[in-house]
Amino acid sequence: MRKFILHTLNKTKSFSLNTTSILVTEPTGLGNNFSTNYKDSEKGKHLINVKPEFVPIKFKIYFNADGTSGYINYKSLLSFLSECGTSKFILEYDDGITDKFCEVVIKSLPKSEISSDNEFAEEFTFERQTYWYEEFEESFSLQKTQNEQSFPLHFPFGFAGVVFTREYNVKNSFFVNAPIKITISGQLTDNIQVYIKSLTGEIVSQVQLSRGNVDDVIIIDPTSKKITITDTNGNVTNGYGLTDKTKQSFLYLPQGEYIIGSNMKNTDTGAIEINIKKYLFD
Repeated sequence: MRKFILHTLNKTKSFSLNTTSILVTEPTGLGNNFSTNYKDSEKGKHLINVKPEFVPIKFKIYFNADGTSGYINYKSLLSFLSECGTSKFILEYDDGITDKFCEVVIKSLPKSEISSDNEFAEEFTFERQTYWYEEFEESFSLQKTQNEQSFPLHFPFGFAGVVFTREYNVKNSFFVNAPIKITISGQLTDNIQVYIKSLTGEIVSQVQLSRGNVDDVIIIDPTSKKITITDTNGNVTNGYGLTDKTKQSFLYLPQGEYIIGSNMKNTDTGAIEINIKKYLFD
């Protein structure tokens, strides 16, 4: 059975559109659309650019599917959307085969009276901002693993003792660069560096910080365009000033097969967790 769920961008709050009282029908705009630009020449038209032009996603939402107060359910949805404001938030769509996500903004919040048939239904419109993606399809850590029989997602199995992983092969099959979220924790001695390089060893892009780490958690998130430092007391500060401005602030994986690595030492006890979004058409 299909399901639709709304999430705040940081996924701290969610609102389900699949309950006994709230029901989505007649969804449209879930596919893909493109705009094309051509240039005229003596030999005819030549395609010069193709870019996504997403069709608005529209839902007809029934707020009193089980006979409860439609107005209360309507206000609950608007309360969630008011927290998102005019910022982007996440639409989750599970069609029974793939559970996928995209970022949207609200376009219209209509409201009318309950009909003579005691139905309270409105058509909401969302402006889509991204392709669909599977959430954190690749997730692994660049770290030393102590006495483990198995490893994080996609790591080899069956090894025991101490294993140090400084680099990892990754692949992006989609034609759009995939955002890479980096989470740094624990003790790292040198100024932190995370890089993408080709299979032949050429550095494609890299993030370098002006310090190592002891107890903080540093998150470099290209989706939110934020770099944060959280200390042991839970205080969060802006970490953008740590980045080397001659290099990249955020990493994106190009289409193809590459190596992601870091400059961790085998004496470091911390970890650098790498999460990659996998974009897809559907």
